[in-house]
Amino acid sequence: MSITAVTLVLLSAAIHVGWNYLTKTSESPRAFSLLKGTVMVGITLAVIAGIPLRAITAELWIYVLASGAIHAVYILALSTAYETGDISYVYPIARSAPALVPIAAFLALGETISLRGGIGIAIVLGAVFVLQLRGTTDNEMLQLWASIKRQDTRWALITLAAVVAYTVVDKAAMVSLRKVMQIPTGMHGPVFFMLQVTFCYLIFWIHFILKRDLAIRTVWKREWPRGVVAALGTMASYSLILHVMQTEPVSYIVTIRQASVLLAVIVGWLALREPYGKRRLIASIAMLLGFYLVATAA
Repeated sequence: MSITAVTLVLLSAAIHVGWNYLTKTSESPRAFSLLKGTVMVGITLAVIAGIPLRAITAELWIYVLASGAIHAVYILALSTAYETGDISYVYPIARSAPALVPIAAFLALGETISLRGGIGIAIVLGAVFVLQLRGTTDNEMLQLWASIKRQDTRWALITLAAVVAYTVVDKAAMVSLRKVMQIPTGMHGPVFFMLQVTFCYLIFWIHFILKRDLAIRTVWKREWPRGVVAALGTMASYSLILHVMQTEPVSYIVTIRQASVLLAVIVGWLALREPYGKRRLIASIAMLLGFYLVATAA
């Protein structure tokens, strides 16, 4: 990869950690996520007006609805995890999906897993296990069980499952979108992203209305500038990755992109004074090695 491409991918990773930091430090991460998403939907509706939506097939609309629903679960789970958990703990678990997607693809799409990829998956799973160790007991299995029962762990794992699920759905959607000749190839990713984002936050709005969560009023009044920054950051991070994907190997992009895990641990440890910083730093470095093995597996 060129130095420019690497720089853009790292910038995307840093921006991704940035909007996660804004979500984590909000008075109500869930309400903040809704604020961020509403801004994104507003931008989407302004942009998507020029897209020939009639050309989108029924099959693709099914993928849009499925991806949007899964993303709604992802946003809810991630923001809820941040309400009780550290970013240096929740983020690495949520972003370990690249190591588990091959397993889902093997089960759902019939893809194969090489020995190199299997080793990478094992390393990432081992790192996730290390993240569970909090030094409260000498029995590692008791620590693991105690950690799983924690609310932040459960929501982080739900977030991880959602990422794996929407990755598989989105991949299938991109294959289906190739049949839509009326939309330029370079716009396939952004168009699908905008459509699923709109449906995702429609579901999220319904959730808030049913829950009668009044935190949205306070957060929108006090934190709307941060919400706008987070929305623009989310779209910028995604756009940078799409831009680099046009000319660079996806395997290397995925590997470098996961540097965000290391950045999140550093931010949590140094900026937010979260505990277990050294242990989580070591685990995140191991994850990067695992991600590299998975991404470069033949």
